Amino acid sequence: MPKPKSTNQLLAMLTNPEFPEDHRLELLRGVASNQGAENRAILLALLNGAAPSPEDLHAQKLQTLNELIREMMEGPLRRAVFLNLCELNGSSVRRALVVLDDGTLAYTVVPDAMLAGSLRPGDCVVLEAKGRALLKRAETFKVGDVVTLERWVDERHVEVKGRGDERSVLLASARLMDKAKADQAGPGLSVIINSKQAMAFDVLPAQDGLSHYRYLCKLPVPDVVVERDIGAPPRCIEELSSLLRAELLHPETRRRYRLPRCVMKLLAGASGSGKTLAVQAIWRLMYEIMSEVTGVPLEQLPPRVFRLRMSEVLSKWLGDSDHNLDRFFNEVEQMADEPFVAPDGRSWRLPVLAILEEIDGLARARGQEPVYDRILTVALQRLDSTLAAVRGRFIIYLGTTNEPQSVDRAFMRRIGGTVEHFTRLNRRAAFVAVLQKHVAGLPLFSNNGHLPAELQRKLIGEVAAWLFSPNGADRGVVELTYAGSTTPQVRYRRDFLTGALIDRAVRQAAEEACQRELLEGATPGVKTETLVRAFDEQIHSVVEQLTEHNAREYTDVPDGVRVASVRRMTQPVQSPFELQRT
Repeated sequence: MPKPKSTNQLLAMLTNPEFPEDHRLELLRGVASNQGAENRAILLALLNGAAPSPEDLHAQKLQTLNELIREMMEGPLRRAVFLNLCELNGSSVRRALVVLDDGTLAYTVVPDAMLAGSLRPGDCVVLEAKGRALLKRAETFKVGDVVTLERWVDERHVEVKGRGDERSVLLASARLMDKAKADQAGPGLSVIINSKQAMAFDVLPAQDGLSHYRYLCKLPVPDVVVERDIGAPPRCIEELSSLLRAELLHPETRRRYRLPRCVMKLLAGASGSGKTLAVQAIWRLMYEIMSEVTGVPLEQLPPRVFRLRMSEVLSKWLGDSDHNLDRFFNEVEQMADEPFVAPDGRSWRLPVLAILEEIDGLARARGQEPVYDRILTVALQRLDSTLAAVRGRFIIYLGTTNEPQSVDRAFMRRIGGTVEHFTRLNRRAAFVAVLQKHVAGLPLFSNNGHLPAELQRKLIGEVAAWLFSPNGADRGVVELTYAGSTTPQVRYRRDFLTGALIDRAVRQAAEEACQRELLEGATPGVKTETLVRAFDEQIHSVVEQLTEHNAREYTDVPDGVRVASVRRMTQPVQSPFELQRT
């Protein structure tokens, strides 16, 4: 190893990375073992040269901080809602008050000055995993509970009402405060809240078009024509037809007589006696009259029919059932207030049809279950015809029930301004009228060249003679004994006739005739004996279901009378031809 000639040369050799490492270490040991002034200067120069400069120290710290921020941004983060900035005495660090998803309040550092200046109350923000730093603003989602805004307590607080009428005071977000200043967040509107964070975020946007009507029926208008499909039309159909025309064409005349625009009718009768068919006929008739008066095709008229079923009202939550019923009436009245503008520019107040199906479930007699009493109270209040809000709206309320005796008397008086009773077809004229509608257009069997009209008259006459012959072979199918009486009451086949039973019997006979034609190649058409046998089977099917408890549902039983026993009567088995002759 060459010997250095001076101090500078020795220092250059020690710091030269190209000089062999072993030689440099040997030189350093020699310098360190010699305590002379020159060697001391060399050692100090080496130590000062190894220390980093202030610029290097700053760069190292900045790199460490950037790595820390990167780890916080890329690691598991936390979501919170920003409330406001706060200043701590003696500290220049910016801190924000935030509320976490579980409702915990926290003071966290905001490293970014520009971010801190842009934050507004209610903004969603992202925190690092331990919540020590606020990193950025998060995307806002309109999710949460929906409540009703009751009032503004002050500039930053609102009072809201929840599902069960519970009230809360919450902080209002900046977005909600902006809408309040623009008169877009007033009492009565729905707002989105997070109850854990005690924050009201925004107004729930109004639904477009008709989508906010929960109970509005948007099905096509039923194809039920009175003249074609109903054999014995109930009186209420003609009454409502006259009322609809008068209200649309001459409303001022009805006002002079102080007649209300709102009409309520109750259709009561046994199951299968034609109530649903009558409702569908009224539905179509209303649209036909609206089309005729406004000049708008029936298919282009807006939905104006509401249907209420108990399954849509009842809820497991206390208070929800009566709120659901309240909403039904609110929607009906809101629709009645909406004008319809025809293509020619004329504005019309069209009628609204509100169908309350099976009101014996909606308005059963009081004192049975508290929830039904609450529902009944709401219904009685909303159907009070003495109120101007009810009388002045063009609404037709139609209620249906199979068991009028189970309906609360007060409710019957409200909606049953007029009651249309649907009875069984135990009179020949009514039966013939209904049967004629069902067999019209059906292929009828003929082996003697009769015209279709003659065949129809013959078939109907023979079936009616079999069912209604006073001295025929029908000695009765069942005996009912009432409580307190020893004399049984005989029920004949004609005592079980309803529109639904006639429909089933005709379809059964038509199905048999169709199969006979397809499989056997027989002469087409429904035969009298086939239809008679179908009636006989359908009636006996009903009789087999009779018990002391349900007899009233299938045949007429006097009011206030209890059936004590049911005895089915056996009759000799008859062929279809024998049945026809009787």
